[in-house]
Formats: sequence, structure tokens, C-alpha cells
Amino acid sequence: MKKIILSLALLAGFAGTANAQMKYGVKGGFNGATFSGTDSKGSEYKAGFAAGAFLNFPINENVSVQPEFLYSQKGASVDTYQGIKDRTLKSTLGYVDIPVMIRYTVGEDGTGLFFEGGPQGSLVVSNRDFFQTGGINTQSNENTGTGDLNKVVLGYAAGLGYQITSGLSIGLRYTGDITQVYKDGISENFTKAANPGGTGLNPNVRNSVFQFQVGYAFGGK
Repeated sequence: MKKIILSLALLAGFAGTANAQMKYGVKGGFNGATFSGTDSKGSEYKAGFAAGAFLNFPINENVSVQPEFLYSQKGASVDTYQGIKDRTLKSTLGYVDIPVMIRYTVGEDGTGLFFEGGPQGSLVVSNRDFFQTGGINTQSNENTGTGDLNKVVLGYAAGLGYQITSGLSIGLRYTGDITQVYKDGISENFTKAANPGGTGLNPNVRNSVFQFQVGYAFGGK
């Protein structure tokens, strides 16, 4: 998987030779994250954020390649475990996302409506799980280990937005993972304790995230 992420980065580098009008910039925004997959029943959206930097390599007036490096908060709010009333699991997962987006801009001079899509590789960097019971956080069950998590995750991203000026843009994006959040097999840490009446196996779930982003690009036109 690491080789695939490296290949995505090299693809972005090769794209840069196609046109000298490279742009670079920063972006950030809000995430609405949840889990999808076989064991995602009861998963609800939770708020988070994403922020980082990007490069943009124009291929022609309308098409460009844009690799990004973003810190992104994911996870989910999961309803009651094993019929325990008012007991909710809050999971906050931190990733470094590396999407390589192919962007098509409809308007002239690099402004106007745009559509984008491409592969994404993610590296897990943090985890925080805890129970919330009756509106009070039960910190005794808190887990910050990453032993149960897949360290490298592959996925995809797609979205649309509007390039307001040559620099400022807004966009809405969906990112979905192909790789599961947790490793297959018996839980090492928190998920087994969180579901004592279950099998002790890590759940089959994937990250599913909607992102609202604001960006600003420097350089180029």
C-alpha cells in the first residue's frame, strides 16, 4: 500500500512537467464523518475538520492535477452497545490524507464551476475513543491506541466547487475508503472492551466523509 501512495505522489510530480504555471496553496474546512460497511449499524455523523496544503499543475486551460496533503479528522458517533441505554461510543480518528485530484474547470481563465475526482491514500496518526453515558463522558474507558487500526488506508475522493477568483475557491467533497478502518481479527484494545457481549472481533467498517472546503492558491496566473 505504501508503494501505491508513493506512486500517487510521483504521478503528481510528472504532471508538473506538463505546464510551468504551477500553483500552490492552503485549504481547510469542516468534516461530517461516519462509518459505512457491514458492521456500521448505529453509526451517525460526527463533526471534525480538515486542513493542509496543495499543489496544482495545469495540463491545459481547463484540466489540472492537484495533489494535496491534509490532516483530516474522521470517525463516528456509534449508538448504544448491547442494549445499554444512553451509552454512545465517540470515535475520533486522525489521518494524513494524500488525494491526487484530476480537476476540470468549466469557466475561462481558471475560474468558475469545477469538478474533481481521484484516488486517495491515508496514513493513520491518532485515535481517541470514549463512551458517553447520559451526556457525561466516561473517561475510564478511553482508548488512544492505534494497534487495532490499519495504518495505511486506500480510498477515493470526488467533488465539485467554484473557483471564485484565480486564488479563492470553495468546494464540497466526498471521500470514501476501500480499506477497512480496523484490522481483521481479534481486537487488541478498545473495541473488544466496548462490546463485551460480542465476539471480540474488530468491526468491518470504513470511513465515509463529507467535506466542505475553502482554499486559496498562490502562483500561476
